[in-house]
Amino acid sequence: MRDPFARLNRRRRWRSRAWRLRRLLSGGARRGTERQTGAGAPHLLAVGVDTLRADHLGCGGCRRPTSPRLDALAAGGTLFSEVMAPAPWTLPSFAGALKRLMPGLHGGFLGGPERDMDRQAPGRLRPGVVTLAAHLRAQGYRTAAFYANQFFAFGLAESFDEHAYFNLPAGDLADMAADWLERHADRPCFCFVLMNDPHEPTTPPWTDLAPFLPAPAPDDALLAELARWGGGRVPHLGRAPDPRAPAVRAALSLKLAVYDATIAQVDRALGALHDRLRASGLAERTLTTVFSDHGEEFLDHAEWAARWDHDPRGLRGIGHGQSHFEELLRVPWLAWGPGVPAGARVSDPVSLLDLAPTLLEWLGLPPLPPAPLPPGAAPELAAALRGRSQAPAAARATGGVPLPPPPERLRLAEAIAYGPDLVALRRGRWKLIAARDGRPLALFDLDRDPLETADASGAAPDALAELVALARAWHASGVGAAGDGGGGAWENVDDTVRERLRDLGYTQ
Repeated sequence: MRDPFARLNRRRRWRSRAWRLRRLLSGGARRGTERQTGAGAPHLLAVGVDTLRADHLGCGGCRRPTSPRLDALAAGGTLFSEVMAPAPWTLPSFAGALKRLMPGLHGGFLGGPERDMDRQAPGRLRPGVVTLAAHLRAQGYRTAAFYANQFFAFGLAESFDEHAYFNLPAGDLADMAADWLERHADRPCFCFVLMNDPHEPTTPPWTDLAPFLPAPAPDDALLAELARWGGGRVPHLGRAPDPRAPAVRAALSLKLAVYDATIAQVDRALGALHDRLRASGLAERTLTTVFSDHGEEFLDHAEWAARWDHDPRGLRGIGHGQSHFEELLRVPWLAWGPGVPAGARVSDPVSLLDLAPTLLEWLGLPPLPPAPLPPGAAPELAAALRGRSQAPAAARATGGVPLPPPPERLRLAEAIAYGPDLVALRRGRWKLIAARDGRPLALFDLDRDPLETADASGAAPDALAELVALARAWHASGVGAAGDGGGGAWENVDDTVRERLRDLGYTQ
């Protein structure tokens, strides 16, 4: 079978074969089926999919067949369609989801007025703030995390009873999670899995890739270049002088095909995981949720990037970590299983910070303990700094609970990894991208302009003034990624950690 990414995948494929051999020899899967499931609280399975755009799932509006299994599971559970991530890259966003706090409060971000993660290591999470895993352990849950992105081990992984890094394909991680749940199902369990397949370098199997390619399929060398962003036979997409040039658009089309194939790869793995849990009798006792930390830019705003010219790498409009446009901040979140309303599609504006509080309410467990907020912060701003349960919104979406629609809610994003300290504020139809001190870059009317093509600052001075005032209040509160955070130089970080992150294209 063809494998355009054989050279890039050599070590990963050998790791996968070695892990599967160890699993077979140890009888891990067989032992798992022997343990009987016990009564008690539901299990929780949370799957984070790194770099997954909401609009590249079928249930998010994508016309390509990227996610048939997830679409079906979402239809039988609850789908949140307007979810805003608290940051445009992995560590601060996943930490926000599992700690229900903005990065400025949990500490996992890069500090300073100008950031460059190629040269600056992020800070670890601050101690003393309870994670979802630690809270569930206090409620009697066993906890484990299996993750394919090393940034999860900057303070999140350590809050689990068991945790391990595996740079393996989605199918292996899905089997790992099922093995663990089956072995420990005699008491409530929380298993977290972080799948990294849509993250650069994108190297899907040929069986997933072929349906998305044009005919005749391009040669393997061309596809291998686009596992990253080109730069040899095809132009580097982040350095193209004219993003609208035919050669650039052709290369972009192939890059999107490769990206969508990785989503199909994850979808297939999650479908098989669900089938296995159903066969073992665990599915009906397991609340499962799938979400992403951020999306990915594919030249969606290359002209804006050229205008602002703030990325220290000299890249424009590709990847993640460098902007607050919707292709990075709008993420998928779906759930099904015990306690989750069936057939609910929630269009209320929510934040990824809401994930942990919502899951706890669905599980029927106490909420996370209160987290300290800055003294004197205005109520609207204070409310935006931490998440809240969206279980009532999901119940309302089924039509079974007569609740009034929520008021317009302020949502925030921060913690840029490349460039100046930018923030995004969203309330109702309006979204402001600004410097931390409130200096506006652009205001967007997302009702009329969902793709963020035109600055509406001149046409909506009142909306601009309100959001600028909130940005300034946020800055004045002392909470934020400007004055602190950051872990110093990469040279001071463990060699193993740096090598794992290089595999993902992070550090130099």
